[in-house]
Amino acid sequence: MKGLDWLQSRQKWAYFIVVAAVSAVAIFLSIPFKAQFQYEYRLGQVWLEDDLIAPLDFALPKSAEQMQEDRATLERSRDLFYDYNYAVDGWAEVLASYPEVLDALEGWQRRGVVELVPSTTHQTFLHNGSPLDLSQALTPEAIKATYGLPDSLTIAPTFTLNEALIDSALAYKYDALTPNKGIILKGTPIILRGATLTQDKFEVLKALEANYDGSGEAVNLLGQLGALLYIILLIVAIAIYLNQYDPKILAHSSSLNLYMFVIAGAAITTLLSTSLTFLSPFAVPLVLLPVLIRSFFNDRLALISHIFLLLLVAPFISGAVHFIVVQFAAGLMTLFNIRGIYKRSQLFQSTIAIMVVVVIAHLSIHLIRQMEWNTEAIQPLLSSLLGVLILLFIFPLIYFFERTFRVVSDLTLLELSDTNNPLLKRLSKEAPGTFQHTMQVANLAEYATELVGGNTLLVRTGALYHDIGKIANPQYFTENQTSTTSPHDELSYLESAEIIIGHVTAGIELAKKQRLPDIVVDFIRTHHGTSRVEYFYRKFKEDHQDVEQFESFQYPGPKPFSKETAIVMMSDAVEASTRSLPEKTQSNLNTMIDRVIDHQLTTGQFDNADITLKEINVIRDAFKKFMRGVYHVRIEYPKA
Repeated sequence: MKGLDWLQSRQKWAYFIVVAAVSAVAIFLSIPFKAQFQYEYRLGQVWLEDDLIAPLDFALPKSAEQMQEDRATLERSRDLFYDYNYAVDGWAEVLASYPEVLDALEGWQRRGVVELVPSTTHQTFLHNGSPLDLSQALTPEAIKATYGLPDSLTIAPTFTLNEALIDSALAYKYDALTPNKGIILKGTPIILRGATLTQDKFEVLKALEANYDGSGEAVNLLGQLGALLYIILLIVAIAIYLNQYDPKILAHSSSLNLYMFVIAGAAITTLLSTSLTFLSPFAVPLVLLPVLIRSFFNDRLALISHIFLLLLVAPFISGAVHFIVVQFAAGLMTLFNIRGIYKRSQLFQSTIAIMVVVVIAHLSIHLIRQMEWNTEAIQPLLSSLLGVLILLFIFPLIYFFERTFRVVSDLTLLELSDTNNPLLKRLSKEAPGTFQHTMQVANLAEYATELVGGNTLLVRTGALYHDIGKIANPQYFTENQTSTTSPHDELSYLESAEIIIGHVTAGIELAKKQRLPDIVVDFIRTHHGTSRVEYFYRKFKEDHQDVEQFESFQYPGPKPFSKETAIVMMSDAVEASTRSLPEKTQSNLNTMIDRVIDHQLTTGQFDNADITLKEINVIRDAFKKFMRGVYHVRIEYPKA
């Protein structure tokens, strides 16, 4: 037996190594091996990293406010273009009644007359581009004041603004306006260890991150080796955890295939998204992972797996802290709401709640880093919300994984445990006594499982189907008999035992015909283990004391090989035996329950199940309490 266990263990780990190796290689090949910006920073912090030296030439961009100020400066100092006009003849006509100023008209023409003398901030040109000096030019108001002329006179200027040329020149300068403050050359110290991240340094870091697109040197062989070792380390950690807390996954190839596929698939998708310009890592729906793991396995594994996944991808994506904070918050909120995910309305409500948490997580990071709320900053938030929305399509995804990997989710178990299921409906009509028995066994098993830990939904579903084989011959089972006569009266003890034992085989055949999952069929196979049909065996021995035909009265097995199947075996035997008691007093119930469970223990029915003696005793006490409530037995008080 030890040799067989050793061989099975070797096979289990050999298969895990193969699956893990394939997963590790696939994840390794999806890593974007290029230089990435790995620093997390915020304004005002003390720089605790090593001295940061510019690894490449990059531009230092201007802010939107700085660009607006530059445009305003160009507007205030724009170049002015003028058209030249000869105005002496017009002036002479207007000023004919003022002969004392006619001799000055040629002087005015030479100096120039303008509506407004331009300031020194402007450069002035003729319309042909020739430089023009208007510092000594006159204005109509100045001429009228000098010669005492009335304000009503119109003195035409000799130089008039050419607005079209002015606008054209200004537009050219707008186009030539550089969006950068300057260039930071490769090798320039950016910030030294221990320095405070001032506003200027903060802007330089933002500029470096924006320009750090991986176009620099690729990661060398040592870096790739480090990445491979890191992946192997985490996979070993996963193996240790599974072996310690979820050994069933390692023991079943289909479960292991599903688990590693989900982990590796999520990691590969996230890593590949960092190489695609049109896809952000935040858009990868990592919230699906805890949902899938919870649906097929359990809550604790879902949380641990989500943490493993985030650790797996963190070193290979930029802005890892921001990414981990958002994805961990989303995953945690998903686990909190996942129990209500079986109804569409609750799924929608859960999705909204997760989106709210995602928004808060993004907002907190932006406030901590004092980031600007521009298009670039909003993109990760929108990507995250899009990733969460994919959660609405979880139902077809679960169905796909069930059919692909041949595993059963809680959704399927929930559907199968519905008493309106056609097979259970048939059982209630053709074998109503057996149906009532299975309902009671399901309640009893579920109650016990809650106390010792286990999959309560699986236990309930398995209990509901464990006796469906009785549909073939319902009248041969006591709970379905309505008269005092029994069809067994006309049969030999061997024939009766054969019919009773046959309900296991019939149940398996019917379950397969109805395409019930193997994990549910296991409850049909194991609910009697290798025990014997005791009543007919003892009757046979009374008449044939010298004949040994033990095997003819023994169930074919196998024995229960999980905690859940063991609990259903105990529940089935306890429910049937206590039902047969003529007087259901507390003492009689306790004695019968102890006798049934002790018999199963002494015959080794639980040897292959992962259940402890302590858990069996907890279940024993739970059965006593439960059955006392079923039969309304009052506590026996001592006599006065």
